[in-house]
Amino acid sequence: MTLRPPRRTWPIRVALCVADQVVRTEIADACEEVDITVADPDEPIEDADVVLADRPVETAVPVIALVSGKAREGWPADVRAVVRPDLDAATLAAIITVIAAGYALAPHQDAAGEDTGVWADPGERGDELPFVLTPRERQVLALLAEGASNKAIARALAVSVHTAKFHVASLTEKLGANGRLEAVAIAIRAGLVMV
Repeated sequence: MTLRPPRRTWPIRVALCVADQVVRTEIADACEEVDITVADPDEPIEDADVVLADRPVETAVPVIALVSGKAREGWPADVRAVVRPDLDAATLAAIITVIAAGYALAPHQDAAGEDTGVWADPGERGDELPFVLTPRERQVLALLAEGASNKAIARALAVSVHTAKFHVASLTEKLGANGRLEAVAIAIRAGLVMV
């Protein structure tokens, strides 16, 4: 029996610990666009589901580190993902959702298995993957990463909802995932989806 994290029935709450006002505003706007609640700066960090930070913070809440090419060493918090500060809104929302669901996204590892502290280029790991995605599966994966529903996938691909469900199920099985969010997380770790 595989245990899955409980489905969230309330909005995800994100605390922003970002020094650059412009970056903080852009992230807040991106979160609001996808119905992720941004915590008030005066509220305790522990009231949030996820913390986005550009510097080490002391908290037990899962952290997404906003760094450019730096390893997460020295961060005392529970860092679950390392992403670039200029990440697009859809990808950031997907990562926040995955982290809030209890998962972690691992950074790219070099050939010796050492953590490089940066995310993979899809061209770097394509030969190492135990599977090959068809062009249609790549389309479905891209739509899943954007948070598309089966109905939205069906519209985008001009297929029936039943066929869209089949494609999603086939893709999650091929990736070895237990669901849509885990499929996106696996794809991000494998470098199939750029962050």
